[in-house]
Amino acid sequence: MSDLFDLGREDSDLVGLHVRIPPNPASSRHVRERLLAYAQHRGVAAAVLADFMFAVGEAVANAIEHSHSMTSIEVRCSVDDEKIVAVVTDTGRGFEYGGRAAPPLGLIERGRGLSIMQGFTDIFSLQSTLGEGTAVLLGRYLRRQSNESPKAS
Repeated sequence: MSDLFDLGREDSDLVGLHVRIPPNPASSRHVRERLLAYAQHRGVAAAVLADFMFAVGEAVANAIEHSHSMTSIEVRCSVDDEKIVAVVTDTGRGFEYGGRAAPPLGLIERGRGLSIMQGFTDIFSLQSTLGEGTAVLLGRYLRRQSNESPKAS
């Protein structure tokens, strides 16, 4: 499952950031801190980063809560000239996923995780295999700064 979304060799800067945490809610703070420091160091704009961090935080929270595994959760992140992407992987129980998730109806507070991740990212892909785990790819495009004008046609 960990090779599902290959971000490059682990020893190169293509991967950028690789964090392993135990499936414990207190561990998600470590991911947020490391991810924030890495993205800021790479110059990711605050507006892009806010949505991206929210989506990745939701993916980590889902992995912690729903994987039902005691093995580590992996978060890998990379930044290039066009985008920031992360892959959150667990080796838990997995689930059946048929594509785009619709949020639950009404004011129900549970069951919105996938919709949140999709809504706060430009890039979203998920693979889950029953009994093997889940990998979620999340990304945001790095928009041009407002002082750059579009090319004339």
